[in-house]
Amino acid sequence: MDVQRLIGEVAKRHNVLLGPSDPILVTLTLNELVLAQYVERLNATLEQAEDRMAAGSAQQIAAARELAGKLVTETGGYVAGQVEEAGRSVQAQLIASLSRQVQAAQEAAQQAAIARRTALYAALVAVGAVCGLSGLLVGAIAF
Repeated sequence: MDVQRLIGEVAKRHNVLLGPSDPILVTLTLNELVLAQYVERLNATLEQAEDRMAAGSAQQIAAARELAGKLVTETGGYVAGQVEEAGRSVQAQLIASLSRQVQAAQEAAQQAAIARRTALYAALVAVGAVCGLSGLLVGAIAF
């Protein structure tokens, strides 16, 4: 993630200048790290599923050879179809899980943006109050 490029793009699109240590960039970095962890977990789960499918396939083929040597080709085709179907099922489940996790990360990013805007508004109100009180104090001292 190129922070300077992101800062430039935000400035260009929204006319807002972010600093490298801006909380929204920290949140973005956290989101990136969390997503990277989920991707690693999903990759590990896929590898485990592939290993289980390969082991299951080998067991099915060995059993088919023992039961009927003449039906090896047909049984192998059947097993391959079953393994492929199981793989599609696991893939669909993993994709659904990843989609939910991505949606949760996007919602967290939206909440961070709302919190940032709220903090900005609070700071503006505080600055306005300080300016108003300063004006009152100067006016009271002058008169």
